[in-house]
Parts: sequence; C-alpha cells; structure tokens
Amino acid sequence: MSVNTDHVVIATEDADVTGTPKTSSSTDVEKRFLDLLEGQKVLVRLGQIADQPPAWYDPAKFQRGQEFFRRNFAGIFLAHLLSLITLLSSPQILKPLIFTQRSETTWKAFRRYISTVVHVSCWYKGDVWRKGDPARNSIQMVRNKHNGLARSMNTPDKWNCVNSVNMSNCGDPLIPSGAAPLIDAIKQDTHNQPACPYITFRKGNKMDSTEEYMFFNQYDMVETQFAFVGVALLFPLKFGAYGTTDDDLRGFIHFWRCIGHLMGIEDRFNFCNEDDVDFTRNLSAFYLDKMIKPAFQTLSIEYEHMARAVATGARYYHPGITYESLFVFNAYVIGVEVAKTLSQLTYAQWFHYLYMRFIFSFICWIPGAMWCLSALFRFTISLVVDRPRWWPSTWNPPTVDGLASFWNYNPKTVKAIST
Repeated sequence: MSVNTDHVVIATEDADVTGTPKTSSSTDVEKRFLDLLEGQKVLVRLGQIADQPPAWYDPAKFQRGQEFFRRNFAGIFLAHLLSLITLLSSPQILKPLIFTQRSETTWKAFRRYISTVVHVSCWYKGDVWRKGDPARNSIQMVRNKHNGLARSMNTPDKWNCVNSVNMSNCGDPLIPSGAAPLIDAIKQDTHNQPACPYITFRKGNKMDSTEEYMFFNQYDMVETQFAFVGVALLFPLKFGAYGTTDDDLRGFIHFWRCIGHLMGIEDRFNFCNEDDVDFTRNLSAFYLDKMIKPAFQTLSIEYEHMARAVATGARYYHPGITYESLFVFNAYVIGVEVAKTLSQLTYAQWFHYLYMRFIFSFICWIPGAMWCLSALFRFTISLVVDRPRWWPSTWNPPTVDGLASFWNYNPKTVKAIST
C-alpha cells in the first residue's frame, strides 16, 4: 500500500476482489483528512443516542454490512484486534486507557477485549435503531461510559493528570525478564519512514497543553472508526474474506457510518461519509501511510506495555497468541518491512505468525473454511461468556460475567426501520 505525490493508489492485491479500483486526487483525500483533523477541537456528542435514523440511513446497505461480517466473523475480528492494538500508538487514545486503570494488566485487558468482542458482535446482528433491542442498549451503554469519561477527563485538574500518565501507572512490567522492548527493533526497522506532517498537538508522547485539545473529541472517534473499518476495507484477502464485492464493502462502510453516528460523531467528521467505497478506501490508505506508519517511529514503552496486555490477555482463549506474532502479522498486512523485528521472534512466535498467514491466506480459500473457523471462534468466546454446563473441565478459560445477554442475542431476522 503506498501513497505517491499525485494520487492515492490502491494495492493491486485487492483490485481483483473488489473490482478495478479508481484513483482519487490526493488533494481531495488530503482535504477530507484535514477536515477530519478539525474534530480534535470538538468534543464527541454527549447524551442519549438519536431516536430516529438519519435521513441518509439505508437499511439494505446496513444489513449487507452485517451479512459481510457474519460471513467473515473470524477474519474481521482479527482485523479489529490488530487495528485496536495499533490504535494504542496514538497518545490521545492510549493515555485515557492507562488513566482509567481498566486495561493495564493481562486480566483487565482480557475482560475489556472480550467485552468489546461481545458488544460489537451484538451491533453486527441486532437492530440498533429499535428501542429495547439489545444492540441499541449496548451502544447506549458504551456511549454512557464515553460521556462520563469525556466530562471528567476534560476538567482542568483531570486533563493534566491524564496527560501525565506513564509506566508508573501501568503496574507490573509485561516484557519478558531479560528481553529488550520490541519497540527498539521496530524503531530500527522504520527509522527511514517519513514523519507525520499533520499532528501539531503532540509533544513526544504527550498532548501540547497550549493547544485547544480535549480527550474524547471527534477526531479521537474517527481514529477508532478507522480501526474498525480501514484495514479490513483495504486488505480483505489477507483476512480470508474471499469473494468480497464492492457492494459488501459499501454495506460495511455504511454500517460503521451508522455506528459512528450513534456513538456521537457528527456527520461532517464521519470517516465513512457518503458510503463511497473508492474514496473511503483511498482515505484509509492515506491515513495508514500518513498517520499509522509514521507512528511506529515514536512508539512509547507505555504503548508496548498496553499492547502486550491485550495480546497476552487474548491467550486466555487462544493460547498461541503473542504480541510479537500479532505485530509482525500486522506489519505484513499493511506492508511495513520489519526484518529486525522478525529476527527477535522465538520459534514459537514465528510459528504463530506463519500459522495466521497460512490460515487466512490459503486455508480460507477452501469453501466453508471461514465458516468453520468463525464457528470455532464463536464457541471459544461462548466458553468465556456463557460456558455450557456440559463442558468438561479439561480446558476452562476464565469467565467474564455480565455479557451473556448480549452474546446470546440472535434474532432470526434483523428488522429494518424505514426512514
């Protein structure tokens, strides 16, 4: 994936799956990105979610996006996991997470990610516009948490506390004893990567207190939207989503446009604006090259700690996962050369990295393979959220309470509300 000085060019890997891609003027894409950056000065919308869908809501597209997810459950959630770990490279996302003290240990990160899996799965299969629907209730719960944190963290005393968090707030170290931080190798691999030319409100790994910046702003939500949309949109083949069409991706974009709207993103800041597959793909490529890849040069030790917490937490339900294998797989997906980082992997980490490539790049070509993989993943999550009584005690991952009603919600049909 690359961005040249004249056009945003889509990787040919996806062209034979999603059709012949069009190019968008880099000027148009950059202008849209700069418009999104203005959202750093605008707080996310607070309060209750909207009672009615917006005028642009299209139930057919929304359901198409849900169907795309259901067909590719395992691959899309791997894309979500990789992107959410990468999102931690953003200080304005990382610092509130550290401050809340809900993700800094393996167990806490495990509970948080399982909760994310369950809630997002509920959105993908429910009716977010119907009052009383579990999917809508789930979104309101998440938005309520954002409301409370946005109000508290942006008071003058709390803002400075959030901005000043560091490793002392992260608990016991998660880097293996005697091992060097992986970020040392990552920075060596990416030292020639051009720096990000856009973010002016960061000073190292802190927010500039002289700038008009607030946590949980519209741009922070846009970054989170990209984490759920961008990588899966750009590289469906690398996550086993074979047979993907532009209509599938248009529905996927529209789905996350709706979720962003419900989460308090104003339409002018919505990353998925207009449901335009080509433009959103090009905007994602631009964001990847201009924001994500340059961030590898400035990764902090706090980032590595929190990313390791997520990865090691995932081992409760997938024993082979490591932070190292996930990072190099993500680098393979987005096209970053990480030879030095690869040399730091153990044989077991190499095996898991190659295993993921083999499963999603080759096995998923087999008809029914993605369905089987997704069914296995769903069952594993069920053991964590709502373990059946008949399950033997041979392998019992720790359970997470309070999520069963969202996870087990499985309507036979998703009701569409006409605008």
